Amino acid sequence: MAKRPVMTRADIFAPDFTTDPYWWREARPRDLPERPLPARADVAIVGAGGTGLAVALPLARAGRSVVILEAALPGEGASTRSGGNVSRTLKATFPELVHHHGEERAVDYYREAGLAIEHLSRLIEEEGIECGYRRQGRYYAAHNPRAYETLESSSETLRRRVGYEVEMIPRAAQREHIGSDRYHGLQLVKGPAILHGATFYAGMLDRTLAAGAEIHARTRVTGIRREGDGFEVETSRGGLRAAEVVVATNAETGADNPLFSWLRRRILPIRAFVCATEAVDAERMARIIPGGRTVITTHKIVYHIQPSPDRRHLLFGGRAGRNHASVPAVAAALHGHFAERFPDFRDLRIAHAWEGHFAYTFDALPRFGQRDGVHFILGDCGTGIPLFAWLGHKTALRILGRMEEARTALDDLPCPTMVGYTGNPWFVPAAVRWYALRDALPF
Repeated sequence: MAKRPVMTRADIFAPDFTTDPYWWREARPRDLPERPLPARADVAIVGAGGTGLAVALPLARAGRSVVILEAALPGEGASTRSGGNVSRTLKATFPELVHHHGEERAVDYYREAGLAIEHLSRLIEEEGIECGYRRQGRYYAAHNPRAYETLESSSETLRRRVGYEVEMIPRAAQREHIGSDRYHGLQLVKGPAILHGATFYAGMLDRTLAAGAEIHARTRVTGIRREGDGFEVETSRGGLRAAEVVVATNAETGADNPLFSWLRRRILPIRAFVCATEAVDAERMARIIPGGRTVITTHKIVYHIQPSPDRRHLLFGGRAGRNHASVPAVAAALHGHFAERFPDFRDLRIAHAWEGHFAYTFDALPRFGQRDGVHFILGDCGTGIPLFAWLGHKTALRILGRMEEARTALDDLPCPTMVGYTGNPWFVPAAVRWYALRDALPF
C-alpha cells in the first residue's frame, strides 16, 4: 500500500467545514412562535432540553398543564451537541464506585444505569422516533497495560452482579475489532447504543407539544419564589404562578437567583468537543472500526470514535475541559490524536467540529431531588441521554404522586460542593492537564 502524504493543518478541514454540529444537518433547533405566558400552570419546567421534555411529556399526557421556559432555542444546547453515544454505565468506573461506596452500592448504581438505557429503548420504540438508534455495544480501549488489568478484574463482577454481557479482547486479537495497534486490549460491553441526537430531540419535541405542553423560547427565568402552596416564577417576559417547579438546566444553570446559585455551586460546567469527518467509504470504515462499534478509551480524560448512525461518517471527540483558542484548534488536536492511532484515519478531512457543555458533579454521580420544594435534575457527567431521560421520567412520577414507582438507587443523594467554589470552574483546565499527564504514563 502506498504511503499516504502527511497532511498539514489546513489540509484536514473540508472546503465546507462548519462549527455547526453534524446533527443539525438533519434537524436544526427550531424557533417557536412567541405567545403570551399563561398566568398559571400546574408545572413550570426551566429548560427545554431533553431532560425538560422527559419530565413534561408524561405530565402533559396525565392531564397536567405544563409550561416549559427556555432561555435560548429549544434543543440549542447539549441535547443536540453530544457525540450521540448512549451509555449503559456511569462516568465513574465500577472500580471507582466500589472504592468510594462499596460493592453493594456500586452494583445498585450500575443497575440503575442499565434501567435507564432500557427505558430509553422503550421510549424510542413506543413513540416511534426515527433517530438511528442502534444497540451496537461499545469497546473500552485500554490506554496502558494496567488499564487492561483493571477492565479485566471488573468484568466478572459486572457479569455476575450487574448482568452485563462482557468480553475481554486481548491486544493480540484487537485488530479484528479496531484498526489500531496502539491500545493494550479491549473490553467489549454489549448493550450501549448510538443515536442521532437532533432527530431524537426533534421527535421528543413534537410529542411533547402534541401532548399539550407549552414551550416558551427566549424566555429566561430570573426568579423562583415560594408563595403559599405554590411558586411565583419570574422571567424576562413576565411572571406566572405554578404549583410545582422543575429546574432542568444542567450545565447551563446560571446565577440569576439563590436557587440557581446553590445548584451551580454543585456542578462543574465542562467544555466538550466533537468532530465529524467527510463521508467515508464502506471499505475504509471497515478497516478503521471492523466491529462497527463505539470505541471509548480508558483515559481519565477520555477520547471516543465511532461510525455515525448511518455509518457514512466517523464521529470523534475528546480533550474535554481543556482551554483551546478556537473550535478549529481543538479539532486539529483531535485529528492528530486519532491519526496517530488509526493509520486509515490519517487523510480523512473534518467536515464538522463543535463545542458543547456538560455538568460534572464532585463525585461523578448524577443528582435529582428537591431544594426548598423545587425539583431539580443535575450533573449528567457526560452520560446524560439515557440517565436524564430516566430521571426526568422519575421526577414526573414524583410530581404525579406515584412515589413507589419513582424510587431509584440515586434518590436524594447529598449534593457536595467545595469550600470557596462559587460556580466558576477556573481550576478545571489545570486539573485536566494533571490528568492528561497521568494518562500519558505507559503503565
